[in-house]
Amino acid sequence: MKKLLLMLLLPLGIGIAQADDFSRDALVSADYKQGRKAFQQRCSACHTLADGGSAIVGPNLYGIFDKQAASGEFAYSDAFKNSGIVWTAETMGEFVADPNAMVPGNRMGIPEGVPEQDRVAIVAFMMLETGAADWPRPAFEEDQLPEGATIAEKYPSFYNHMMNNTTHYRMVTDEGELIFDAYFNADGSVTTNKKIRGFWRPVSNGGMDVFCYALHKIPMKPKQFVECFPIGAMAIPRFNPELWKSNPASGVILHGGILPGRPE
Repeated sequence: MKKLLLMLLLPLGIGIAQADDFSRDALVSADYKQGRKAFQQRCSACHTLADGGSAIVGPNLYGIFDKQAASGEFAYSDAFKNSGIVWTAETMGEFVADPNAMVPGNRMGIPEGVPEQDRVAIVAFMMLETGAADWPRPAFEEDQLPEGATIAEKYPSFYNHMMNNTTHYRMVTDEGELIFDAYFNADGSVTTNKKIRGFWRPVSNGGMDVFCYALHKIPMKPKQFVECFPIGAMAIPRFNPELWKSNPASGVILHGGILPGRPE
């Protein structure tokens, strides 16, 4: 009966859904650098992987595999606590494909899931970096850039995205809500459509390139703050008024996004 159904469907051009292959062979042969890049671009702004790593917006993920969701020390949402998920390669792959579909009501707030071509690689990378893999990390040569390469040379997509578009903020504090637009400039300054001003600098933190910026003359408390995030987390250009949420200072929730272009 199944063979007959398949024979009837194929001539009509109706696709048969294929699940991602998270077998051990597929994970071992996955492209480590592809998985690392996908994690840096999509996950590293909120999560660390190393043993003893700190929680950022989301929890540190070391040792997460083969454990039940929300079993670590973190303020997990009720959605995760009640999900009943045990993290395996398959469940992690399903989750990163569409977090909101798998765990409705979770607080991750990512703009999009990991695309199909990156899922096996990102799960394999996470398993290697969190102590879950029973195979060795592959040997490879790092891509070499000239010593002293600028942020524009190392991350051209990120740099052009930040320098040519508008960063949109919605800051929520006990004093109320403040909405403003900021413009990161090639000379290292930050200007805004308010009287708020600031500066930005790339720094290296434990081998990871980090983008840090400071804003001051804010017309409500806190009057100023400094915030840093991994550059890889913004390497994929996206446009949305609210792409991320952070807590740059006590009692402050900062919603940030990117709008296309800048005022003339």
